[in-house]
Amino acid sequence: MKRQIIIGALVVATLTGGAWSVQAGPGPDDDGPALHEVGGEHGKMDSERHVARLAKKLKLTDAQEEQVQAFLKGEKERVAPLREKLRENRKQLRQAAEADTFDEAAVKTLATNQANLQAELIVSHLRVQSQIHAILTPEQRELAKKLHPMERGKGHRRHRA
Repeated sequence: MKRQIIIGALVVATLTGGAWSVQAGPGPDDDGPALHEVGGEHGKMDSERHVARLAKKLKLTDAQEEQVQAFLKGEKERVAPLREKLRENRKQLRQAAEADTFDEAAVKTLATNQANLQAELIVSHLRVQSQIHAILTPEQRELAKKLHPMERGKGHRRHRA
């Protein structure tokens, strides 16, 4: 059972991968990457294409595909304030790094806040994965295992910097 949940979560991660992708371009408030954001219409199109491609491979029904889109849309709306908090916190971290004097306590507080916000985003992402997993048929779950070889550690290689 636990293995099925993990496999399902990985399949759903593939389905929702584009929803919270990291864009290479600058964020709206800085010159760094906009983490956890989908970049405008381009990101929206990528997400929709990704879901449509996997829906076809998994042979999702129209109703299932609509449910997946609804899950993604609802969660995107719920995490919008979270993404804004992440953006603001990142800005404050950058300002702390550029300050004339280093305030370790302030940086630790900001870093802890950033970690907590990222944890909330992970929970949100996994919530959507769970919702999508719940609507897949056993056959679709089996097909998803074949489409995504990384779930049981197969094909997974760590990249070293």
